[in-house]
Amino acid sequence: MDAFDESLKKTIGYVKEYIQTITGLTNKVQKLQSQIESTKSVEVMSSGIYIRWGRRSCPGSAELVYEGFAGGGHYTNKGASSGYICLPKDPIFESDGRKAGSGSTVYGAEYETNTATFHTSLHDEDVPCAVCRVVGRSVVMIPARNVCYSGWHTEYSGYLMSDHDGHPGNKELVCMDGNPEKAEGSDAGDQNGALLYFAQAICGSLKCPPYSENKALTCVVCSK
Repeated sequence: MDAFDESLKKTIGYVKEYIQTITGLTNKVQKLQSQIESTKSVEVMSSGIYIRWGRRSCPGSAELVYEGFAGGGHYTNKGASSGYICLPKDPIFESDGRKAGSGSTVYGAEYETNTATFHTSLHDEDVPCAVCRVVGRSVVMIPARNVCYSGWHTEYSGYLMSDHDGHPGNKELVCMDGNPEKAEGSDAGDQNGALLYFAQAICGSLKCPPYSENKALTCVVCSK
C-alpha cells in the first residue's frame, strides 16, 4: 500500500504540473488573442477629416492636422477651380525652383460680408482654415441646420457660404464657422481673389416653407 500510495502521489503531482502548464499556456494564448484583436481594432478604426472654414484651430477633442489659408480660383476667371482649398502655412516647393508657366491660378479667399450676421466685421479680411481629424468617427456636413440630428456630435456650426452667383467663377458651398476670425497677417485690405458670400434659399423648386428667402442658410458639421 505504501508503494501504491507513493506512486499515486507522484501521479497526482504530475497531473497538477500538467494542469498548471496548460493553464499558463491558455493564459498566454488568451493574452496574445487580446493583443491581436486590439491591434486589429486600431488598424481598422476609421477617422473622419473635415475642414473648419473661418477658424485657425479645431474644436473640442478634434486633432489639428494643419492650420492654413483658404484659397481658390479668382472670382472673375471662367476656368477657375470649382472648389475652395485649405492651403498650409508652411508650403514646400521643389528645390529646383520649377516654374509653373501659364495655366491654373490660386488666390487667397476673402470674406464678402456686408451684413451683421457675424458678430464682428470681417469684410475683405482673409479667411483662415483648419484641417481637423476625429478618431473612430464619421463626419458629415448638414446644410440648412445648425444643430446635429440625435445621436450625432456637433463639431462646429455656422453659415453656408460660396461665390456670388453673378460671378463667372463657380465655387462649392462650404460651412463657415459661425464665429469666424481673420487669417494670420490679414492686413492687406481688399485684394479680391476667391470670395465668400452668404448663401440663401430661392423659393420655387425649393419648397417654401419649410425654407424662406432672404435668410442666410445655416450649416453644421457633425460626427458619430
